[in-house]
Amino acid sequence: MNAFRDERVARMQKVLRLERPDRMPMGDWATIEYRPDVYHLGDDEPLPAAGEVGTTRDGKRRTTLDGGVWATDAREKYRSPEDVLRVDPEQFEVETVGPQMLGRMAELRAAAAQHAFPIPMHYGTLVTRATIEFGWEHFLTALALEPDRFARLLDRFGEASLAVVQGWVQTEGVELIFVHDDIAGTRGLLLSPACLRRYVFPWYERLLSAVHAAGRKALYVGDGNYAEALDDFLALGMDGLYVESSSMDPADFLPRAGRDKLFLIKTDNRTIDFGTPDDLRREFEKLRALHQDFPGMMIYRGGGNPAPGIAEAFAELYEELLVYE
Repeated sequence: MNAFRDERVARMQKVLRLERPDRMPMGDWATIEYRPDVYHLGDDEPLPAAGEVGTTRDGKRRTTLDGGVWATDAREKYRSPEDVLRVDPEQFEVETVGPQMLGRMAELRAAAAQHAFPIPMHYGTLVTRATIEFGWEHFLTALALEPDRFARLLDRFGEASLAVVQGWVQTEGVELIFVHDDIAGTRGLLLSPACLRRYVFPWYERLLSAVHAAGRKALYVGDGNYAEALDDFLALGMDGLYVESSSMDPADFLPRAGRDKLFLIKTDNRTIDFGTPDDLRREFEKLRALHQDFPGMMIYRGGGNPAPGIAEAFAELYEELLVYE
């Protein structure tokens, strides 16, 4: 077991150095989350089947298999956008970076490090945290009507996120952090570039500053097609970027982003759920070719309900095309 873990860790450390390892990394890392009950779903929440919407045990959040999460009770708690805008930001805790937080983070990291390369993920950063607390409709309406008033809430979520990131970068053995925030859907950005630049990206810059000051790296994770904001992420100095292949073509996105970036690539949901082994072969051949020029690539399997034979073909084609030695 330790030898297997050591191989995974060595492979991921090569990726962080932008050196191409002996295979395209897949499953070599384990994500860990601090207080997912606040910033995500909670511990060990059951997820629904593909295509269905589930509810957390406490009834407060709806979920989907691919990571969607939003408030269930927002319509009852907030009858109008004004109800959201009147919320006191201080009701949302900004935690102290101290022994309690750091001790818990060290425990999470140590447990994950027993079998894989541990990567903290902060899920509910700004936009996603707003959907968790207020639901999509109330969040977007309030922001559209009175952005400066809603910005008080985004700033509070930014402060809370900064505290979590500051805790992770003080945790020994943490080298890379996933900073998650869903700012886009399949068809493009959910907020205008101007809105993101004024209210969201300044907080990303603060998070990155904390990460880089500690000599660590950060990779942005967000579903959808955020290509319109790519230049902003490059200007921020984000070390790595997420690519959902059903929304953005890696062959187009990676050259724009640059060889000096890390990339976490989710394979195409459509190929997994509706495609054929031949479709999958073509996708893997494209990934293999990209890996020649972009050594910071990592992948994981997309989709939620694989078409017949696709799961088996995925495993076989990975060994054939993406394992090099």
